[in-house]
Amino acid sequence: MAKKQTKKRKQDTFPVYLRVHGAKLIIAVLAVCFCIVALFLVIRSLMFPSPKPVQTSIKEYDVSNFVRPREIPTATPSALSQDPVKIPVIMYHYVEYVKDPKDIVRRKLSTGPREFEGQLLALKAAGYDTFFVKDIPDILAGQVDYSTRSAVLTFDDGYEDFYTNVFPLLKKHHARATLYIIYDFIGRRDFLTRAQIGELVDSGLVEIGSHTLTHRYLKTASTADIRREVFDSKKKLEDDFRITVRTFAYPNGAMNAQAVQAVRDAGYTAAVSVIPGTFQSEDNLFLLSRVRPGNFTPATMIQVLERMKK
Repeated sequence: MAKKQTKKRKQDTFPVYLRVHGAKLIIAVLAVCFCIVALFLVIRSLMFPSPKPVQTSIKEYDVSNFVRPREIPTATPSALSQDPVKIPVIMYHYVEYVKDPKDIVRRKLSTGPREFEGQLLALKAAGYDTFFVKDIPDILAGQVDYSTRSAVLTFDDGYEDFYTNVFPLLKKHHARATLYIIYDFIGRRDFLTRAQIGELVDSGLVEIGSHTLTHRYLKTASTADIRREVFDSKKKLEDDFRITVRTFAYPNGAMNAQAVQAVRDAGYTAAVSVIPGTFQSEDNLFLLSRVRPGNFTPATMIQVLERMKK
């Protein structure tokens, strides 16, 4: 009988123990679980680190880059061998559907693949031909048959979506384009690989131009840095892909007299700016005007291009 009472007392004390110490036990268990999860996350982060975001310095344009720098003099009409020629150069960046609605800069620089194909179809329906930027000096010199119903398609930075979204459409619609590569970004996340660039070169539909080594803002760079970005990017692209790089795009459209002179000295034959316009001449051969695709839709594209008077 005594043994039964002792056993009963022990059973009775267990619920009491839980009532008194239950909260502490739960907290202790939760703390241990938290420590285990935290330790697991630390170990995983060390073994499988997440890729760091690429710092590209690619940003929205400074409005001061939309006008010709004062230190670069404008040629007088008498100094030019011919009048300006209307050659619309359209400036693209991303051709994709932007996944992050909060990425305002990317949204502003993006054209949807369906919209881009609509623009190609509009050009084709209106009888427009497409040229490379490297053709512009020859067009101005009268060495290339050129109709004013022509356009030049340019793509800055060398994003991977050029290969996945643009290139198939160029092949489909027999269009040509000029692609400006940031050399040091080749192979980075979201950018083209060497193999992809090699395939673009072999297609004959894509001109490869330089967009510097690191997307350096040339307007505020030192003379030595400007020349390194301009000269070395050209040489490395030529050596890697066995091509001649003839044209250049100023990162963010930022240039000054030193940058323009460096581009000339490096042996480029032309360079594109972000100065709005559609008329090109010997006077602006190293700061060719461009048009942003946000200025029109596929339905209004031809009308907008043909109405532009400068």
